Amino acid sequence: MTDPLQAVTLDLEKYQAIEGRITFPFPVEDFAMRVFGLDIQYEDFVQVFHSEEYDPQELFGCLFPDGRYFGGFDKVILINTNRAPLKLGDTIIHERFYIKNAERQTIAHEIGHYSYRYEQEEGEQLRMFEDNVIADSGTSIIVYPKGEEVFANKYSRLLLMPEEELRSFIAGRGLHGTIDLRESAQAFIDHFGVTQFMVEIRLNELGIRFLNGVYIRKPNRFKNQSYSAQNLLALIDLAYKYDLQPNYYDMDNMVGLYNKATGEVRASGPLYMAFWRIMRGNYDDKYPEVFERRIVTLTKLEQERIDQNRSV
Repeated sequence: MTDPLQAVTLDLEKYQAIEGRITFPFPVEDFAMRVFGLDIQYEDFVQVFHSEEYDPQELFGCLFPDGRYFGGFDKVILINTNRAPLKLGDTIIHERFYIKNAERQTIAHEIGHYSYRYEQEEGEQLRMFEDNVIADSGTSIIVYPKGEEVFANKYSRLLLMPEEELRSFIAGRGLHGTIDLRESAQAFIDHFGVTQFMVEIRLNELGIRFLNGVYIRKPNRFKNQSYSAQNLLALIDLAYKYDLQPNYYDMDNMVGLYNKATGEVRASGPLYMAFWRIMRGNYDDKYPEVFERRIVTLTKLEQERIDQNRSV
């Protein structure tokens, strides 16, 4: 079965028939054993695998399906306890962004490989595991085709972060507009038991707007696009907290609130310049309501200062 959504749906129906309900973080180890009879084991790959063709530290995990044995047992998902640091290009990603819950994602990925190879309805073997095999001392590692790796990656995301549960979680926390991951990433991580990497990938593929990602730094999709009157009014209202005199660093704090309020994805620098233009009156002719809001807010601030001086 080559449709990961259909595969996950059928596999979860089997699990629900056994367990009765689905909870989050999803119990992926229990799912592996009850639906497929797959055992989870942990090993230092540097100690158990030796090959000149690959670095064992680069592997997060591997699958030993029916007829492929590790330590005398088949149907084993093996997790590497001695992984090399994760890099994006030449940049080493800090462990706090991917170590916690990475093993759960690896297990889900390997389950995806197993599910791909077997009929969902009858449990019959769809075809033999005929792959490229890397020979090792006393065992072997299966290297799957690229298309199947794509399937396993998608399967793991659909299993651990299903769309319905994700959208329900977002609505339940009142996250409207663009999600600022500096504020919300940990809530996603805790609820779904995944890494921030998976959070960003899942939000991105579902078209859910976010900013301040670690892995996916969303482009400024509104670059060179003009501001609406409504969005400029929102900017004035946010700047009220700063007496309509926010500095560049204040704007860095304001940008997340602005993007949430407007549904845009703008950076702090261009937003700072837009506010500068508001205060210079550059938008007054085009948007009289922006002129009015600026004057009303300035008047309100002046009255607050007068009242404050009287009370001293």
